[in-house]
Amino acid sequence: MLIRDAKLSDAAGIARVNVDTWYSTYEGILPEQQLALVTAPDRLRYAREVISAPNKGMVVAETENGKLVGFAAFGPERVGNLPYKGELYVIYVLKPFQRKGIGSKLMAAVRNRLHEAGINTLMVWTLHDNPYQRFYQSLGGAIVYTRTLEIEGFKTLERAYGWWDTLKMFGEEQYRNQML
Repeated sequence: MLIRDAKLSDAAGIARVNVDTWYSTYEGILPEQQLALVTAPDRLRYAREVISAPNKGMVVAETENGKLVGFAAFGPERVGNLPYKGELYVIYVLKPFQRKGIGSKLMAAVRNRLHEAGINTLMVWTLHDNPYQRFYQSLGGAIVYTRTLEIEGFKTLERAYGWWDTLKMFGEEQYRNQML
């Protein structure tokens, strides 16, 4: 599995992963009307925007035969008044490739890219009912904020997990081993 920086030519594959995992993660949690808001054209625009932005980044997980199976997008914290400097915007791995360490490798790449930019604090917002919250907990993330999120008239709770020192996310030895 190759973890690398995303290129504009990856945008269609990223959009596919984003839509597929959005549905597989949130089906049964969000109403169909809210699920349908995430579309391939919208996610294609999003991927291109993040990849092209000078202060944001995206990394992808690619199989040996070149298939994109996961990605993570990150950059500066977006609320603007929170003490965390970096934010993981999204991280998705296709269901057949989950629980194989790919998410951890993507997180390590995000942490490394942010560290290179001088950012060592990180947070991520996740829906309260997201079944993958234990992933953030396993990396040492702690719940630091909650808020109500409204998605086209549907209200749900959102939690933020935070890390005050991303260099401790995996431990120092693992950090050295996972430098990309």
